[in-house]
Amino acid sequence: MKRHIILTSGRSGSNYLSNTLNQHPKIVNYGEVLASMIIPYKFYDKCKKICPWSVIDYLNNVYNSKTFFYTAQIYSAYSHVRKKKPIHFKKWGKISHLGTKDFFLNYRSKNALSFLLEHEEIAIIYLHRENRLRRYLSGVFLRKTQVVSSEKKLKVAKVHIEPAQMMKYLEILDQEIEDEKNIISQLKNHHLFPIKYEDYFADENSTLSHNQQVFEFLGVEPILAAKSQHKKILPQGMADLVENYDEFCACLKNTRYQQYLDD
Repeated sequence: MKRHIILTSGRSGSNYLSNTLNQHPKIVNYGEVLASMIIPYKFYDKCKKICPWSVIDYLNNVYNSKTFFYTAQIYSAYSHVRKKKPIHFKKWGKISHLGTKDFFLNYRSKNALSFLLEHEEIAIIYLHRENRLRRYLSGVFLRKTQVVSSEKKLKVAKVHIEPAQMMKYLEILDQEIEDEKNIISQLKNHHLFPIKYEDYFADENSTLSHNQQVFEFLGVEPILAAKSQHKKILPQGMADLVENYDEFCACLKNTRYQQYLDD
């Protein structure tokens, strides 16, 4: 069985991609495993006080344990029953590719980068988003609605943006992107497939085409119609999202972020 990871940052479409991968009968993607609020990591964090496991040991267990695999399958089945959705229980011996998706930030903050450096056989799907403004606004609405992803179109009310606060956050995103590039440069010996969010979600055909390329990258037979049911949280133009849009644009004028405003 081969291994992979979707390596990304927040509000960059990774839930959509991991959900798409899980539609393939020979792929399992666990999603995030290093986030502090995720059940497996919570369990590890408590157990490490009595069991001397490092975060590297934890990740090795995630990628190699049949017990972890079947526990995740049972939890997934339970979740699908609750939502009255079809169950797709998968067996260890039938899986060709097993993986996770996680944020660069988690690998840095948990001091886990050495796990990837030590495992050059792990295929990396590098999903990144160039438009800082869209990432910023997506984060604003995430904090407002607490909705990470949805299979339904959502109605969202406009928000008032504080210009000074926005500019500070955009600088943080700039630094995050530089950190991403630095980490990717250290993973030059890995089999790597980069995907830019703006290309991936340009239109439905582009999404389907990228999905097929990802399946081929992972070495499994493509499923032509495979795509997640997740909907964009913010498909609207910025003018329909920002209450003080004129002030918003004026603040960005003649800055390096002006290029990310809607045409």
